[in-house]
Formats: sequence, structure tokens, C-alpha cells
Amino acid sequence: MRIILILFITSLFSLNSFASHLMGGEITWQCLKSGPNVGQYVFTLKVYRDCNGITVSTISQTLTVWGNPALANITVDFVSQTDVSPQCNPAASGNSIYSCANGDLGAVEEYIFQSQPIAMPGTPPADGWHFTWNSCCRNAAIVNLATASEGFTLRASMYPYTDPVTGLQLPADPCFDSSPNFKEQPKTILCTGFPFAYSHNASDEELDELVYSWGDPLDDDLFGGVVFNPGTTPSILSFAPPYSVNSPLPGNPTLDAATGEVNYDANTPGFFVTCVKVQAFKCNQLVAEVFREVQVVLVTCVGGNTVGGLNSPPLVSEPFTDTSTGIPTFETTVFAGDFVSFNIEGTDADVYTGGVAQELTMEVSGGAFSNDYVNTINCLNPPCATFNNGFGLTPPFSSPGIVSGNFEWQTSCNHVAAIAGCGATSNVFTFLVKVHDDFCPAYGITIATIKVTVLPAPIDWAPDIRCASVINDNDVEITWNHLPTSQPSTVYSIFHSSNPSGPFTFLDSIIYPDSTYIHTGSSVIPSSRQEYYYLTSHSECADESEPSDTISTIKLDLSAINNGTQASLNWNPIHQPNLSTSSSQYMIEALTSGNWEIVDSTSNLNSIFDARTCDSYQYLLVSLEDQSGCISNSSVEGAVLRDTISPNTPLISDVSVNSDGNAVINWTCNSLDVEKYAIYWKDPDGAWITIDSVFGFGNTSYTFLNSNASNNYESYQIRALDSCDNASSWSLEHNSINLDPKIDICNYSIDLSWNEYINFTGGLSHYKLFIQVTDLNNNISNSEIRFDAFERTYILSNIQEGYNYYLYIEAYNTDSTLIARSDQEDISINLPNRPKFNYIEYASVLHNSNKFGYVDISCIVDLDAEIDYYEVYRSLKDDSLFQYIGSIPFPFNSNNGKVRFIDETANTDKYFYEYQIYPVDTCGDIISTGTYYDSISGINTDTSYARTIFLNSKINLDYSQGLPSLVPTSDLSSWGDGSIDNQYINTLDFNEYDKWLGDVSQYKLYRSVNRQPFSLSPIYIYDRVNNPDEPLSFIDIVTNFGDGNGRFCYYIEAIEGVSNPYGPVQGGSLSNVSCVSQTPILYVPNSFTPNNDEHNEIFLPITFFVSEEGYSFTIYNRDGMQVFKTEDPKKGWDGRYNGQILQDGVYVYQIRYINGVGDLVEKTDIITLLK
Repeated sequence: MRIILILFITSLFSLNSFASHLMGGEITWQCLKSGPNVGQYVFTLKVYRDCNGITVSTISQTLTVWGNPALANITVDFVSQTDVSPQCNPAASGNSIYSCANGDLGAVEEYIFQSQPIAMPGTPPADGWHFTWNSCCRNAAIVNLATASEGFTLRASMYPYTDPVTGLQLPADPCFDSSPNFKEQPKTILCTGFPFAYSHNASDEELDELVYSWGDPLDDDLFGGVVFNPGTTPSILSFAPPYSVNSPLPGNPTLDAATGEVNYDANTPGFFVTCVKVQAFKCNQLVAEVFREVQVVLVTCVGGNTVGGLNSPPLVSEPFTDTSTGIPTFETTVFAGDFVSFNIEGTDADVYTGGVAQELTMEVSGGAFSNDYVNTINCLNPPCATFNNGFGLTPPFSSPGIVSGNFEWQTSCNHVAAIAGCGATSNVFTFLVKVHDDFCPAYGITIATIKVTVLPAPIDWAPDIRCASVINDNDVEITWNHLPTSQPSTVYSIFHSSNPSGPFTFLDSIIYPDSTYIHTGSSVIPSSRQEYYYLTSHSECADESEPSDTISTIKLDLSAINNGTQASLNWNPIHQPNLSTSSSQYMIEALTSGNWEIVDSTSNLNSIFDARTCDSYQYLLVSLEDQSGCISNSSVEGAVLRDTISPNTPLISDVSVNSDGNAVINWTCNSLDVEKYAIYWKDPDGAWITIDSVFGFGNTSYTFLNSNASNNYESYQIRALDSCDNASSWSLEHNSINLDPKIDICNYSIDLSWNEYINFTGGLSHYKLFIQVTDLNNNISNSEIRFDAFERTYILSNIQEGYNYYLYIEAYNTDSTLIARSDQEDISINLPNRPKFNYIEYASVLHNSNKFGYVDISCIVDLDAEIDYYEVYRSLKDDSLFQYIGSIPFPFNSNNGKVRFIDETANTDKYFYEYQIYPVDTCGDIISTGTYYDSISGINTDTSYARTIFLNSKINLDYSQGLPSLVPTSDLSSWGDGSIDNQYINTLDFNEYDKWLGDVSQYKLYRSVNRQPFSLSPIYIYDRVNNPDEPLSFIDIVTNFGDGNGRFCYYIEAIEGVSNPYGPVQGGSLSNVSCVSQTPILYVPNSFTPNNDEHNEIFLPITFFVSEEGYSFTIYNRDGMQVFKTEDPKKGWDGRYNGQILQDGVYVYQIRYINGVGDLVEKTDIITLLK
């Protein structure tokens, strides 16, 4: 019970908080007559809110269905929310605009909810199905109800309908009827002080009869199981005197039951509830009832910026004048077929401060209007009425001070008995014209109701006869045009006489829409006379018309003159004067080869015809065309004529070349008597050859199928011959244009040239080159270039590989009326293959004995490219000043796709070098293949570039302050006795190799000691992958190698990483071999004792890093005689000469050796020999 109570309270709160200050609304439905949901209903709920209250919820709402056991409610979904307050001009009027955005009291907001298509099972009972929606609350400011803030219920009803033909009651499923629908938005804010007229403008798409009356506003007490009972529940709200349900507004309101127009004097301000009931009657049976509640807000529109302080509504001028009283009126009567046209004006004398006129807006409505106000067939009973502002703008439209509209309507018999629903008809048409100003807070509004009554015409309009044509020698065909007023019921009567004065005899009746009649057996030819005709017409809405114009057939008189070489022709007009719709020119036609050809034209009634036949009968006729398209042909006459006149010389218009490469000759000839044309072609020897004949005067084009115009220009002439073989003179020679393209692959261009086009009528003005380019993606671009008459060459530059170029030339005469086209060149560009790659895989210093120190460069090249040779450039160190040093032939027979170059001039012992290798094409152009882009590192690498490694070695640098911490050193086992100052050190450094796509992964340092072969294993490896910042230096401590000759040699081997797309180079890159000799040290004793006691037996200088190169050790006796000599630093003197020990004494020694800087050092002193 507690839960139920909570839910009940919540429900009440939700309902009552839906909105306050509700101002009105309506419930309507539409029967779907087509589409996928045909036969179902769409219900629409509209709610109007005073914007001073809380907003209406936009969640789906529920319509309650009463009386239908199969359907209890209908869900309507939110569609839109619109501020429908007057959109006036607050700045000019000086008063505020009522706006929902500001929550103004009196501002109105319209909410629209709509259901999905639904079926309504069953048949409504006699008291109908009722649809309601209720909420709380009304505006507290309402003045015409007994109590304010009451509840609010909208309702509508659907009633049963019995088919008057079958007598059976129609079920509601499928649907057959829509409810009335309101075309006019509720205008709830109005100014007091003026009489006011307003129409809800309800309509019914089934044309049911609508009846208006006042309705009771209802409370919202439909809760707690209360059943809807019209007149009882919900409660009818009571009006506060002097107001009542039939007089809810001040100023004696009236409601027209037929039109729904409300009239009253809006003289009292306030908020007033009104309810209008619209009932729909189908065949006198009530089928629908819709209640529309509208709360009218009357405000005092005094003050503001209007001059005089008041705002009056606009005035609408009456478009008609009552013929009996001479008084202007809004009503008129016309006859079917009359064209109703008038201008209607809305004016307003009110002006704002400064003389600014008010902006007036005009709107119109009415069932006979076209739905777009333009097309005359888009209404129920066409022709439809149209409406615009005189400049093509359809309503609504606005203008300051004066607004006017043009009304046009072509009436017809359709409007004498227009469909009015349920088999009824009407001839009274109502049009509403509404004009309002832009005063704030409420418009001044005037609505004018225009009534047009359409009566049957007393007589029909005279028919519009156009042509009388002789056919089949003995018959006449009469043709006429239907008038705009012609009706489906129109009947035409045809009358005939052989005398213009009559009497005329009735021939036949023709029923609309036929517009021709054939009078058979009229005896035109045998009697050689004119025949005369006229028409009358009548219809259901008009009596017999006046006669049409009387027209006659054309009688042709023909005779041969001038010995039969000409014919004289005379004839009569079809009407005197001719009809205004007839052509001003008569056509003379001759029968040639079984076909009628126009041979002449004239505005006269006579002509001379030159013979076109050879002693044979020539048939002729005269014809006159009408604007409608019909033609009046005369009788056919003839005579025996003979032709002795040659045709005029043909004029060649142009000689062009078609897409097949064939010449196409086009010409004109102003002689009608032409049987054939002879075509002549100039052969390569200059002789004119007849190549073909073209038969028929009108055949003035010839394609030469054996033409070679795609390769050479060709010349042609034409002659005309008539049926008697009378030949014209030769035409002027014309030639085709041959476009000659030459592809220049070296300049990436097409050189174009073409021959001159000669003998254009009027002369040659200019040429145009047409260029169509298709790129690799099949995108097409078109361009054209104009050339003066003397220009016949052009270079098309920047052609692209794989593109297609479609080219042709056109020549133009002086006024560009004649054009000659050249052959069409379709060129696909296949340029020599450019190298896709060009990669120096290594630059390495050779260690071969015969090429020692040369630089070996290997380059991977594209064997599919068309290359002449490769150029090699070199720069010293990294100064990037490259100079040409040699070339390499293209490896046409290479199997490995590589070229090599040996640089024999490089001084690799002193420098490193940079190299570039570039391909040179057959045009002599150096081609750059660009760079290789590494998508991972984002680096572009020049693949035509390499740099060698230069290794430099120095001895005994000063490391007294300690060895550099980051520089790698040799094994410390090479360290001798003493401190660093006492060590012998070789210091090495080298540059980076540049540039492998795989980068350098390692540098390997190799060493040779005492002129021995290099060690197979490196003494140090630089890991550039894991330690890329390691200095490219090395400290080699060689103290322990002092017993050797002091010669040390080194080289570097660079090893490539594996990320090269071409694969890492095998063998890497070698640096130069860098050698140093350590500083030699020599100690010489001053005596020795060669006495076989095994002590001091040999006189041997003690050497350290003394090289055998340049070394000599010599002993001299006192007499200067040489007694000993050796060049081996390891060999000493044992005191003997020729195997005999020498006597004791002093001897002189001389030692020569090369020191560490390469200088020859000589040491001479004495040594004492003691036995």
C-alpha cells in the first residue's frame, strides 16, 4: 500500500508538473493514402504554452482512447518545439518582443508530438471514439473564466460512416478519412483598440463539409478511473460574466459557421480562453470532431515609436468593383474561360519615429491555389491560381509600408462544377489574403476573404483554325489549335463551301482532344478551285461559339516558260491577309527522285522555277507553315521542263581527318539541281584523280577510305553535276592538315609541326592545338593553345613517362564558322628507363702489391636502365669540392650488376677521400637517382656517395698526465719497466667510413710488427652497434717489442651491418696501411775481451728499436783498414779478421742507422780490444 501511494503521488506530480500556463492545443489525425503504411493513421498532438510558465516536457506523451476496446491509448513522440510569438521589430516599434527565450508573459511556444503509423481496429460506435490529453494548468492571469489556473483537456472524436451507395458501415481499418487540419497558426497576441477578423482556416483533404462553432473548455479531472463522458467528465469550465462559451471574447465576437472567421472588437486587454469546435460532415454524416483551444492575449499597443502613439492594423484593398453599385468589393463573378487577374495591396499609414515605414507581410491560402503558387496543375481542380509579388517571389513576402501581390487564375469548365466531396460540386472559390505589420509586441493583422464565383459562359470562344492542306490529290486536312479554355466536353463543328460567300455546309463534328479533320473527296484537283472552311465549338459550360476565321486551300497555277527551261508559279493565300500565326514565307517544293525537296522560298504569291529535269515532267507544290507546326500544302501541279544550266560551284567548307586517319571533305552548294558531286584527289605527282561520286543534293560530306592523311597532308577538289550532267566549275583546292610529332627524349618534349591550311572561305584566322593528357592514374586533363595563322610549330615540354598524349590541330576561318581538324596523334610516352638505384657498395684502399694504396670503388647499378656511362667524382677529405676523375662504361654484359673504378691517383697515406658516381644517359645528362629513405630512422641517404678510411699513426705522444680514459689501449702486458714516461707508444686515429645503408657494425684494427705479416686476428674491434660513441683512436704500448727493428704497421677493416636492402658488402672497406718506426736506442761498450772465457767475448752494440733498414756496423784498425762490417743489428765483432784474432789495441768503430724521424745517424768512436 505504501508503494502504491508513492507511485500515485509521483504520477500526480509528473502530470501536474508537465506544464503550467497552458494556452491551448488540438488533436488531429491523418489517414495515409499511399506508401508502405497505407490505411493507417498518424495522430498529431499540438500544445501551446505561455512561456511565462514552466516548459512542456519533451518526453513521449499518451493520448487516451475512449470507446475502442482494442486500443486504450496512443503514444505520440516529440517532434518539435517552436516559439510562435509574433516575430516583430522591437528596435523600430520601441516595444519589446515577446520571446520564450526571455520567459515573457504572453509569449507562445508550440510543441508538436506525433505518433507512428497505427491501425485503428473496429468500427466507431454511434457516439464515436474519443481521444483526450489532459494536464495542468492554465494561466493564472485568465480573465474570462470563473476561476484561474484550472486544468486542461484536449479532445477530438471519430464517428462511424455509412457508405451511401452500399448502405454498409465502413470499418476504421483501413482508414478512409482524415480529421480537419488547421492551416493557420494560433495568433494569440493581438492589439486592442481595433476590430479584428481571424480565421483558423481549417481544411479537410477529403473535402468534407466543415462546420464551425464555439466549444466548451474542459478541466483535467480524468484521474482515478474516471471515464470520459462528453458534457460531464471532465468538467466543463465556467465562464466569468459577461463572458460565455459563445461569447468568450470582448467586443461581441461572432463565428462564421461556414468559414470559421472570427470577428470582434478587441477593446479590452487580458488573457481569454477560447475553444472552437470544427465538425466534418461526409455526405451529411458527422465523421470527425476536433476541438481547438486558443488562449487569446489582448494587449494595449499604445506608445512605442509609432507616430501618434497607436498602432492600427493594415488596410487591404478590394480588388473588384461591384458593377451595379460601383463600390469596391472582395467578391466577383466570372464566366468559365475568363482569365482572372488582379493586384491586391496591403497598406499601413503607421510609421515609426523618423518616418520609418512598418514592414508589412502578405500571406495567402485557399484550396484553388497551386501548392507552390507557381505550377497551374498542382491543385484539386486545375488550372490552379498563382500568386507572387510581381517579381517572382511567392508568399509569404514583405515590403515596407505597402505590400502587394499579383493574383492570376485561368478559369475553365472545371470550375463551374468543381469537386467538393461526396459527389457534390461547387462554383464558389474562397481565397484568404492576410496582411500583418511588424509592430511589437503584437502584430496589427487584417484578413481579407476573396470570393470568386465561376458561371458557365453564354457562348464558347471561337475556335482557332490554322491550316488547310491538300492531301492525296482529292482530300483536304483541316487543323486547329485548342484554346486554353477548351474543355474535355468541347465539340467542334466543321463547315465547308467551294465559294467564299457560301453557302457553307456542315461536314462533321469532332470531339476534344482531336484537332484535325480530313475532308475526303473534296474535288480540289479535278475542279482546280479553292475550298473554304470554318469551325464553331460548344461545350457543357458554353453554348455554340462564333465561327472561326475562314481559310481556304492553296490553289497552284503552273505553266512552262522560256522554251521549257523554267516554270511560272502563281497561288492564293489561305486567308486575306494571312493568319498572324502563319509563316511569312511560302516554300516552293519539287518532287525529286520520289522525295519532296524545298527548292525556294518567297513572301510573294508567285515564283519562277528553274528546270531541274531533262525533258521530263516536273511536279511542284507550294506550302505554308503555321507556328503550331501544321502545314498548308497546295494542290500539286507540273509541266515538262528541260535543264541546260550548270549547277553553281560547290564551296569546300573544310577537309578534316577523322579518328581512323581518313580525310573527310565537307562542302556546300547553293544550287538545288544537283544529282551528284565528283570528288578529286591530287596524287603525289600533282595529277588530279577522280576518286568517287556522291549522289544526292543534300549529301555534302565524303570520307576517303583509302586516305593516308594520318601520315601526309592531302589535297581535294569538288564539282557538282545535275541530272542532265551539266557540270559546275572546279571548287578551290583544299588540303588536310597533317600533324607531325617528333619525340625528343633528351629534352622530355614533343616537337610538333603542321602544314598550312589553304583557301578557307574568308581566309585563315588561326590554329588551335588541343592537348589531352592521361596520367598514370587515368586522370584526364584537357588544354588548348592558340596560334596565329603564320605559326605552325610548337614544342610540348615536360612530357612524362607512361603518360598518354592525344593531340590534334584545328584551323579556323576569320569568323570561326569553319573548322578543319588535323589527324589525331595518340602518343604513349615510353622514355628510356632511368636507373631506379645507383649505390656505391664500398670504397676501399687496396693492399695488393701492384696496386697498393689505390682506392677500389664498387657501385651497384640498374642494368635495366638506358645508360651511356658513369662519371666518377672525388673530393679531398670532407671539403665536398668534388672534381671529375674518370668514367666507367655501362656494364652491358655484366652479370653481377656492378661497376668498379680504381683510383690510382689518390694519396691514401695522407688523406681520406669522398667519392660520387653518377650515371650519364644517352643524352649526356647526369642522372641523380635520389636518396634512400629509411622509414625506421627517417633519414635520407645519398646512395651515390662513399668516403674512404684514413688511418694515421704517431709515436711517443706525451701522456705524462695519464692515458685518455675513453680511448682503447693495447694489452698492458706490452708495458715495459718504469712509468708511462718510460714507455714506447704508437697512437692511432681514423675517420668514420661513410656511407653504407647498413651502417658500420665494426671496425677491426690489424697490426704488423718488425715487418712481419699482419696478424690474422685484429688487435682491437670497435663495436659501433653497442658503443657507437667510442673514439676512433687507439693507444698501442709497444715497449716490449724493443728487441725488434721498431717497425709497426696498422690498417682498419670496416664491417657493414646487416640492414642493407642490397645485403652487406663482403670484405668490408679497408683503410690505408699506416706504418711507424719507433725511436731507436743504441749503447756501445768501450772495450771487450775475446779470450774465450765466455765473458765479454763479442763487441756488440746494444740496440733498441733499431731497424735493419739503413743499419751498418764497421770496425777499422789504426791504419784505417776495415776489419769488420755487418748490416745486421743482431751481429757483433768477435775480434777476428780473416779468422785470426787481432792484437790488443784501440780500434775505431763506425755505426750508421736511421732514427725515429727517418734521419741517418752516424756514430764513430773507439773500442779497446783486450785479450
